[in-house]
Amino acid sequence: MTGRSLPAVVCGHRFRDSTLLEAALTHPSATDQAQADVRLRFQRLEFLGDAVWNLCVSDALVSLLPTASEGELSQRRAHLVNSTALAEMARNHGLQALLLLSPGEDSAGGRERASTLSSALEAVIGAIYLDGGEEEIRRLARDACLRQSDAQEPAKDPKAALQTLSQSRFRATPRYRTLRRSGPMHAPVFEVEVRVGQSPIARGRGRSKQEAERAAALAALGAFAEA
Repeated sequence: MTGRSLPAVVCGHRFRDSTLLEAALTHPSATDQAQADVRLRFQRLEFLGDAVWNLCVSDALVSLLPTASEGELSQRRAHLVNSTALAEMARNHGLQALLLLSPGEDSAGGRERASTLSSALEAVIGAIYLDGGEEEIRRLARDACLRQSDAQEPAKDPKAALQTLSQSRFRATPRYRTLRRSGPMHAPVFEVEVRVGQSPIARGRGRSKQEAERAAALAALGAFAEA
């Protein structure tokens, strides 16, 4: 570790263990072979932060949208956990200026790169979790979900939206295939797969084929947004 000066409060959390924050803001490019333990610590924090953020975003969405389908929840979550969204959060919380990068990575624009910023935010989230639990992360996730609700609504007709997207991007029309039907006769559950070209993109479940297809289309839109 470098012992560099860092603010006590980052992403709204006041760190008790400053070494956790320093590890989260030390990009692997800033380390050499003799500092493999520092690189490993960053990677482990990033791994943990990714899992905690997915959980807290999922929990917030379920709480805020009690009538939303699985497909809609999946789409909304995909918009909040992809690298573009995480990089924007990192910028909003001032992580760009706090990151320690190698001179080469810095001069090559690493401080602006979405993958670098999103990894740093995930590492910081992992550090917050270890330093003080998940309440601050839950607050961040809830705020992000509320901002998303104010800024955008999922497509009213996800199948139409997916068809427009796939035709413009791949010149192909989505195809839906029922994989299985389960449950009792009076309350069946259908699982449907949607493909674009030869590639399976997503699956959805519903009480009817139409509902399952809509869920699959929403999940596919979320997958394309995350890519």
